[in-house]
Amino acid sequence: MEKTKVNSPMGPIDAMELDFEISSEPWTTVTLEDGTVLKLRINVTKVFRLEQYDQMSGEPAYQIASKVDVRSQVPSKLKKLLNYPKATNEEVR
Repeated sequence: MEKTKVNSPMGPIDAMELDFEISSEPWTTVTLEDGTVLKLRINVTKVFRLEQYDQMSGEPAYQIASKVDVRSQVPSKLKKLLNYPKATNEEVR
């Protein structure tokens, strides 16, 4: 494990990037009051163990780099199709 710096609200902090294995990837399903259903899943891309420790528990602190996948099912009544002008052969060239 090689030491690196990661950004935090308090400035750069020493950390070590850790290899990891995904154990499960559950989706969170959220139903909105307008009938839309969102399915969300976090995808962890990097994990860093910081040189700092939690003062209450003594456990190391971690920083996670991630992205969120979002899938949606929107009721037909909320959809709005946009009308785009069709391209002519002259515009395509």
